[in-house]
Amino acid sequence: LCDDQVVTGLSRALEKMAFMGSGSPEIQQPVTNTSFHCGWRPLIRISDYVNWFRTFLGCSIECFVLGMIYMDRTVKQSPACAVSPQSCHRLLACSMTLAAKFQDDAFYKNAHYAAVSGINIKDLNSLQKRMLELLDYKLVVHPHEFERYQKWLTEASGWTAMW
Repeated sequence: LCDDQVVTGLSRALEKMAFMGSGSPEIQQPVTNTSFHCGWRPLIRISDYVNWFRTFLGCSIECFVLGMIYMDRTVKQSPACAVSPQSCHRLLACSMTLAAKFQDDAFYKNAHYAAVSGINIKDLNSLQKRMLELLDYKLVVHPHEFERYQKWLTEASGWTAMW
């Protein structure tokens, strides 16, 4: 895996998805609040949040690809969970936590993931439960699907930053 490209690609993809789901005049989408939405737009930029995870989460680079896959599957299962400026941080935190627990041999307690994400542990536990339900507890990703998303994130690393 091209580590830098995957991480940058995830940042750029989430920025674009959040912009498209922001209710901008060009793209009017009704906003439905879910457990993944917070009442305000987090102050930390998406790219900084993704890099924060890279620095402090302690997970493999594969988790960044899996995190994107889990977010995409979640949104496909429940379009109300669409990535937006109010939901992308919580979707990312939850999907990365699940990916690290599922993929990596060494993983941390939820208190670590909560501290890194800036989400209190009770909320993170609730978000994990909800995402697992939406994913029908299916976290296995077949190699061809993984490779497709890895390629897409690598390509997305060349997109222009939105913020």
